[in-house]
Amino acid sequence: MRSCIPGINVLNSRISLSGSIKNSKSYGHYVVDDDLKPLLGSIEESDVIVLGSPIYYGNLSGQMRSFTDRLLFQYLDYGGMSTDPKPKNFKTALIAAMNVNDEIYVERGFKDTLTSFVEIMGRTLGSCELLTLTNTVQFDDYSKYVYLMPDKEEKSNRVEKISAEDLQKAFDLGFRLIKS
Repeated sequence: MRSCIPGINVLNSRISLSGSIKNSKSYGHYVVDDDLKPLLGSIEESDVIVLGSPIYYGNLSGQMRSFTDRLLFQYLDYGGMSTDPKPKNFKTALIAAMNVNDEIYVERGFKDTLTSFVEIMGRTLGSCELLTLTNTVQFDDYSKYVYLMPDKEEKSNRVEKISAEDLQKAFDLGFRLIKS
């Protein structure tokens, strides 16, 4: 029987960021006594890791970066490409949700930034798949906010359609990860 680690809201977690990150590891183990220690211990027992983050200013949220710095650093081998030894062959995914459309996602470098991050995840943990959810809906009612983008009407009409499409993409991703 497979176990499941409950979703964790990194924003509400006590993550020690003081001191040097190099003092937070012994290869493959996280040694700082904060909210990440039991979580990373549970992750170590997992086969699949799915991370999700909103994209702010073209990158992962600060909280997600802090978390992934700690997650990945414990496995850093200083071999240049994190090729050996891997802790195990994790199957991982990053779900990245952003308000920009597909065109801006590519033109402004969001795609390059996330692709680079996914490559690092894959080299360190075994494999990583990226699911981007672009042109997301931020508000149920755009008339309540100062929103000067030209797509206000389109965004207002996308609420239900986007949710169903994005849920299906996430379901398909989970299915692929479990079956592979």
